[in-house]
Amino acid sequence: NVQTTELNMKLADVGKAALAGAVAFGISAAPAQALTKSEIQQLSYLQVKGTGLANRCAEVVGEDTITPKTGQKLVDMCIEPKAWAVEEEIGRGGKTEKKFVNS
Repeated sequence: NVQTTELNMKLADVGKAALAGAVAFGISAAPAQALTKSEIQQLSYLQVKGTGLANRCAEVVGEDTITPKTGQKLVDMCIEPKAWAVEEEIGRGGKTEKKFVNS
């Protein structure tokens, strides 16, 4: 029904606006859409729904190394690439050449 669709659209807009406000206010110096685990946990389901944040790794702030000791193991680790390259075949003068192109 039309009213339910309109309500769902309004709720989605409210969630997106709240997320945009949280991003603008809370992480002004961080890369676009990069949230820490703490910031992600503060968002409601509707604020995350449809934004793609549920499929993203939390941003890790700082630099260091991870050296597990004997008997220790890493848990809840998420690794996400920052850039993608696609292999492309380029044909010139009867020759086909493979090249990686950033996407």
